[in-house]
Amino acid sequence: MVAFKASQLIGFLKSPDPRFCAALLYGPDAGQVGDHATVLAKRVALASEPAGEIIRIDDRDLAEDPGRLETEAQTVSMFSARKVIRVTAGQRFPVDGLEALLAAPLEAWIIVEAGNLRPAAKLRKIFEASDYGVALPCYELSARDMAGFIDAELTAQGSSIGTEARQHLVDLFGGDQARARTEIVKLALFAGKGSRVELADIDAVIGDVAQAAFDTLSAAAGSGNRREALRQLDRLVAGGQGAQSAIAALGRHFAKLHKVCAAVEHGGQARAALASFRPPLHFRQRDTLEGQSRLWSRSKAEKAIDLVARAALAARRHPELEQLLAERLVLALGR
Repeated sequence: MVAFKASQLIGFLKSPDPRFCAALLYGPDAGQVGDHATVLAKRVALASEPAGEIIRIDDRDLAEDPGRLETEAQTVSMFSARKVIRVTAGQRFPVDGLEALLAAPLEAWIIVEAGNLRPAAKLRKIFEASDYGVALPCYELSARDMAGFIDAELTAQGSSIGTEARQHLVDLFGGDQARARTEIVKLALFAGKGSRVELADIDAVIGDVAQAAFDTLSAAAGSGNRREALRQLDRLVAGGQGAQSAIAALGRHFAKLHKVCAAVEHGGQARAALASFRPPLHFRQRDTLEGQSRLWSRSKAEKAIDLVARAALAARRHPELEQLLAERLVLALGR
């Protein structure tokens, strides 16, 4: 009996353990479960020569023929080296029949897709107790598990990562293992074998260009650099971003700045206030806000927030004038 954790899922999908001939993928997100089942089915099918045949069985098939799964699993494929059978655990799923099938190794490979199963669920217990089946939980990783996953994947690629860069990746990926693994491979290739991945590498490979422009716009507006702020606004609009999105970005920036200024006026430190933000701020945002907290006061930041709110309301009422309203807002903030 082998107990698999969510953090081991991607590794198994990459290289299925040859001890097993069946897998149960389960979790609260049916789309995520289905995506992982597709990856596993292709991986197992391509491991045969010639490539295995993938067969889908659903509740309608089982309603017409309750023994369909057992028949397919015990019938040798005429067109490929090995069958890969994908089946959804619906109302008509033959749980007892599957338990009998997994009592011995199979020539076919069975992939069962299910919802969020409790530890006591019979289907899950069958796979967890079987020598030939494996239960794979499809859950998003916690921040701690994601940090460990990032380290393990980069080590496998012959790279390492800095502490701040690792935290930034955790914030970017949330609990999405599939996206994390894809992006980590690109990062390792970009940085080079034996290298250490840093924030600059992340910005270059998976940085959000539009978000970077929003940040630059906000930094320029808050520093009184009206010319640069207008240039960034034009760049965003030309790139397909609405001026209302730019106004909203300015609102988020000045709300953060207000919080920092308020903390400073109450005797706190700007750096401590910035460290309290969740999710953590990008290091460039932290540097920008720390510098601007010396230029702005809480009352001035409140006035800026009011200006942004008025511009946002006017832009919603008159979308045909949103760019003009955004330009006026930038000029007003720069004063």
